Amino acid sequence: MQTKKSQESQKLLDSIREKYNQTDELDRRKEEAEYGLGAQEQAFVEKFPKGSCLLDIGCASGRLCLALAKLEYTVTGIDVAEKQIEQAQRIAEMESIDVTFLHCEPSTLPFPDASFAAAFMGNVYCYIPHRAARIAFLEEVARILYPKGQLFLSNSVLDGLVDSYEPTYDENYNQFASNYETLEKGDNFWLEEQPIYVHYFFSDDLKAELEESPFRLLNSSVENEQVRCVLQRNELG
Repeated sequence: MQTKKSQESQKLLDSIREKYNQTDELDRRKEEAEYGLGAQEQAFVEKFPKGSCLLDIGCASGRLCLALAKLEYTVTGIDVAEKQIEQAQRIAEMESIDVTFLHCEPSTLPFPDASFAAAFMGNVYCYIPHRAARIAFLEEVARILYPKGQLFLSNSVLDGLVDSYEPTYDENYNQFASNYETLEKGDNFWLEEQPIYVHYFFSDDLKAELEESPFRLLNSSVENEQVRCVLQRNELG
């Protein structure tokens, strides 16, 4: 039997899936698929030899995966939004680019231990409901990385916008929070056609959470309300 927290977590996650399966989001991600790598993504991936197995978690329509494959990496992309995966597959086929795209839930990853040299999580971590579940997911990411494998994690943060979480508890939050019993500090909602779950972070709170994971923070930077972290899997056992 599901617990109240697991039921609510699934409902919150479903709101993310529905958002990214919408036509306007598909159109936007299709356009983004042509952008290629950002400067920090490029600097990160240059540490790994051509042919290395890389994983993009929350790949949408394949921007990062397609760019990495063109650089001769062996790339897999996963996402909770089925239509994003279908669109990514179509783009890869049209461009004759060899990438594996899989629909995947965030709780467990369908890969053996030590399958990838590195992984990317770009603006994905904030969509995993509940702190314990986020840390458990990082444990799963660590499992499928090589020993000393690395994770490039980027996420929007509140730094420079507000000084506390209180201003984020706005009309949207007040409208929908009463429907849940297990929300945590930082949890919130965007309102488009429907409420969409998001967890807000300050960069220090995010890094404190990462310290509870099986990763060691190698470096981080904050620019334009975006934190970028390079993490390395700790030695196990």
